[in-house]
Order: sequence, then structure tokens, then C-alpha cells
Amino acid sequence: MDDKKFERFGKYLILDHLVDGGMAKICRARFLGEQANKVVAIKMIQAQFSKDPSFVQMFEDELKVTFGLLHPNIAQVYDYGMVDEQLFTAMEYVDGANLKQYLDRLKSKNFVFPVEISTYITSQVCQGLHYAHTFTDKLTGKPFNIVHRDISPHNIMLTYDGAVKVIDFGIAKADSNSEATQAGTIKGKLSYLAPEYLDGLELDHRYDQFAVGVTLWELLCSRKLFKASNDLAVLKLVQACKVPPPSSINPNVPKELDQIVLKALAKDRNQRFENMDKFNRALVKFLYSTYPDFNATDLGYFAKQLFKDEISKDREKFFEYGKIDIKPYIEDASKSENSIPESSSKSNEDATHQFKNEIDLGFQKKEEKLEGTAALVLDESTVNRSRVVAHPNRVEVANSRVVRPRGVEGVTTVTNTTSRVRRRKVEGSGRSKVRSTQTVNDNEEKGGKSVFMMVVGLAIAGVVYTKSDILLPMIGVEKTGNNQQRVVANDNNGGSSLEGSIQFGNLESSMRVFIDERPINTVGIRASYPLNKPFTVTIRKKGYKKHQFNRTFKLTASQPNLYLAIPELERERVGLLSTSQNFTSGSKLILNIDGEKIEKVLPFSNMRVPAGQYEGVISNPLLGTERKILFEIKENKRLFLE
Repeated sequence: MDDKKFERFGKYLILDHLVDGGMAKICRARFLGEQANKVVAIKMIQAQFSKDPSFVQMFEDELKVTFGLLHPNIAQVYDYGMVDEQLFTAMEYVDGANLKQYLDRLKSKNFVFPVEISTYITSQVCQGLHYAHTFTDKLTGKPFNIVHRDISPHNIMLTYDGAVKVIDFGIAKADSNSEATQAGTIKGKLSYLAPEYLDGLELDHRYDQFAVGVTLWELLCSRKLFKASNDLAVLKLVQACKVPPPSSINPNVPKELDQIVLKALAKDRNQRFENMDKFNRALVKFLYSTYPDFNATDLGYFAKQLFKDEISKDREKFFEYGKIDIKPYIEDASKSENSIPESSSKSNEDATHQFKNEIDLGFQKKEEKLEGTAALVLDESTVNRSRVVAHPNRVEVANSRVVRPRGVEGVTTVTNTTSRVRRRKVEGSGRSKVRSTQTVNDNEEKGGKSVFMMVVGLAIAGVVYTKSDILLPMIGVEKTGNNQQRVVANDNNGGSSLEGSIQFGNLESSMRVFIDERPINTVGIRASYPLNKPFTVTIRKKGYKKHQFNRTFKLTASQPNLYLAIPELERERVGLLSTSQNFTSGSKLILNIDGEKIEKVLPFSNMRVPAGQYEGVISNPLLGTERKILFEIKENKRLFLE
């Protein structure tokens, strides 16, 4: 163990990996403190996803929900930040297994959870969730209105000492979230969805209560409640919500507990417990009236007996980890902090400071130093007065100012200027390389002309002067009057790549990118696209009018990279669409909204729809029926479909 080299991750020493996923991995780690030690679980987001705006937004939403929670039945979040371009959270290490693992272990031994232990575990889950459901921001007094949305045996941990912990608020719904669930997506495990989810109703704390009820039923019966051969069949079972009493499967379950379970699993959520506290009170009353000798420590004995081999092996590991000399790692961490260049250190400090204080995760982009380049900001009044003064050793631009763009690597933006040419000296030779970059700016301002100006390239010596009429054939840009497009395509000496790269400026996580009217996936602010294939680009955002760039693009071997700046989108005129409650189970509305196919389970209420005329289909795959409907949505008006 002494010879093994461990990985240091910021102020934590990685001990081993617990879970390795495609987007994140969870590791056991030791806090590098000279005076005190602590074992934590670190969730590290893969570097490529740490730059993805949509993934960062999900990470931020989860952080906003969990960071303030402090309850013995919820795994606590201690720390968060970014190390080596990876987002991370440091969480309470729960030394145990999840209920799914307990169920599997019991099944392998032909046992079931004892009734009293199943009841106690569920009671503890109720306490943790009631705390989360009623959690209020201490600084503002505003309730968070948290709904976990992913309660299942997988996300309930039972420590070997007998503590119960709710984990993974990754898809939790809360008022602090940035955006609502997109139509046509299902969040959560199918077997633990509540019927109101499939009915399209607004979710509240009773949704979690149903999932807890399903979990309790499965603990008592040692089998899945909603199990079928395929996903559609599972959803049909959830929709029907026909729940047999647990005692019909496990005769050890008293009738009093049957009533509690079935109340939590009522199809009509108004028939369930008023809140999780009432659910918990019913469980506690049953537990101690039926099993008066039960003690919470019984759970620890139960866990230790069931996982005694794993516990023994893990203890040996921990004893070995305790022998690690952490002083070299602490010194290494200190040296790394001191050796960071001043500019890099300041950028990281700024990003972490913004991250810590705003919990925004929209880190300020580090400014790129571009040698031998300059950017001009010119307006019409400046154009007539600007001049270039050539000198053997310098270039001066009068009446203009220099700016640098954020978030665009290797690109200097020239506002209201169509092109620039950069010349740099090739090291070790007397030749210079000239690199051209094409720029088209999407400017929503009304009035005024698009100004085509020369661009100055700074080099060791020399000035390239180019007129706008010479630039036009070089960059392929046409004057567009009031609406001018901005595109930047950089030469790439790689040459033979089959795909090029499209980079989007001002891309938000709530925006969707369409190429030739088909949605594409972006990694961060970039997307790949084949060379020599013409395409159009459209940007869509819920609640806003779409923006379509008014030209056709094509990536080539000589210019494989394209930069598109997304302008500020205009808010859309919308109305509300609601439906009758009389539609048969399994019915859904299918319609096309702005080129995107939307499927909505019926009934639903107050769906925001852009104003306009629509042709839709009401379909029921279960019954094999389908009928077309025509309707019109008017701005700020509500339409009711029957």
C-alpha cells in the first residue's frame, strides 16, 4: 500500500472507485487535512460534460436543491467546485448498500424483509422527504417546493450501522430549477411513476408518496409491483393502478399495514395521506403498537448479518487506507497552488468565486490572448474618421477601441466589420503565413447600414490592407442591409478530416439547435457536421420565436470550422391549451409545433402553445383509435379541447 501512488483531486485523495459511468464517476476519497480526516464520496463529472451547458444546468439544479439540505435521513453535500476542468461535488460517504442490493441479497437466500424493519425503513424515508418537501430558504423565507421524482430502492441507502439515507436528487423538481421538463420526456424509473404523471398533472409531494408506497410494497412482498415484459405494458399497469394488498402475497403482513400501504398507493392522489408526515405517523403508530419491542438498533444487526463478508473486506481496505502517509499529497497540493501562473490562478479564482457565491455554474470564460491580432469596434460615425497609420514597426488605428470576445477560442470578433487577415511570422524562416477568418454578424438592430471595413492584422512587421469589395469573394458574404449575419470559419491545417466543427456563441442550455430542420446534439457549445455538405441552421427556445440563419453554410477541408453567434431571441406570442378529463386512458395528443413533433398524454391543462392554427391527432394506441382535429391558439387566450 505504501508503494501505491494515489490520485490527488484538488484537496481530496482518491482512494478507490465506487461507480464508473459514462457522464460521471463516484469515488471514495479522503480529505487532505493536516489536523483532521474525513472520508467522503466525490461525484466527478467527465470533462466533456463539464463544458456542456445543458449538463451544467442539470448539475446546477441538483446543487441548488441539495446543498442546503441538512437532515439525518438525507445524504449531505459538503463541497462543490471545479478541478482540472471537471465539476464535482463532495458528499457524505454512506457506508452501506442500497435497498435494491438488500432485496437481491435476501432473494438469493430465499428470505424477505421482516415486516417491522420494512416499516421502520419507510418511516425514516418519510421523515427525510417531509423535510425536503417543506424545506425553506433560511435567507429568503421562500419554500423550495422540492419533489424528489426518483424515489426507488436504488436511491435509498441503508448503512451497515442501521441509518437510512435518501440519495440522488439529480432530477428533483423545485422552484429553484431553471426550466420545466420538456414535453415527451419521462423522468424517473417507469415502475415507480405515479398515475398523475401519465395524466399530465402538475406534480407535488404526493408523487413521492406514491413511489415510497411502491417501495414499501416491494419490501414486504419481495417482488416488483408493476412488472411487465415491456415499457408500454409497465405504463399501462401504472395507469390502471390495481394494487393487491401485501398480505395477499406475504401472509405475515397485518391488515393494518395493508390499509396504510394501499392508502399511499391510491390512484387518486387526493385519497392519499395529506403529506409525508401523516404517512410517517401512521407507520410509527403501527410499528410500535404491533412490535413494541422493536428498536432502531435492530436494523444495524440485520444489515451486519446480511453483508458481513463485504463489511469485513471493506474494513481491511480502510485500515490500509489509514496507513497512507498523506503529508506528500498535502505538500503537492500546496505546491500546485503556488505554482499556478498568476493569470491562470486569477481565472480559476474568478470562476470558483462566481461558482461559490452565485451557484450559477455559468463560469466566466477565460479570455484568450491572441498574439498579433486586434479587434475593432466601429460605428458609422467612427468609420468616416478612422484611419490606418502605417509605420515600419507598428500599426496605429485612430478613433477605435479594442475588445476581446469571451468564450471563443482562437477567434477575435470584429464588431460591424466583415473580415480580418492575420499575418504571423513562421519561426525559423523568413516567410509569413496569412490566415483569413470570415465573419458575418447577426445583428437585430433596425436601421443603419452594414459596414464593410478593412481589418488590420498585427505582425512582427507589415500591414495587410484589404478593401471590402476584395473581401467579398474571399469570404462569400453578401451585404444584407439591416440584418447582417455573423459567421466565423477558421482555416485548419489538419485538412483531411471528414467532419468539421460548428461553434455557437451565446448558446443557452434551454436552446435547441436544428440543422436542416432536424435536431442535433451539441457537446458544450460545439457540434460536428460532415464536410462539403450544405446545410441551414435554426435555433429554437421554448417561449421564444425561432431564429433561422438566413444563408446556407458548407464546411470544407480548407475551412472546416464555423462560428455562429446567436442573437437575442424574440419572445413568442403564446396561448394556453387545456383538455377535458373525459379522454380514455392511454389517449394522447400529437401535433407539430414549429417543426417539432410533440406528444402529450391526455388529459392536461394550461400547456403553453405559440399562437397560430394547428392540425393535430388524438390517438389511443391501446384502443387503436385515431382522429384528426383542427384548432387555433390565440395570444393570451385559453382553448379547451373536448
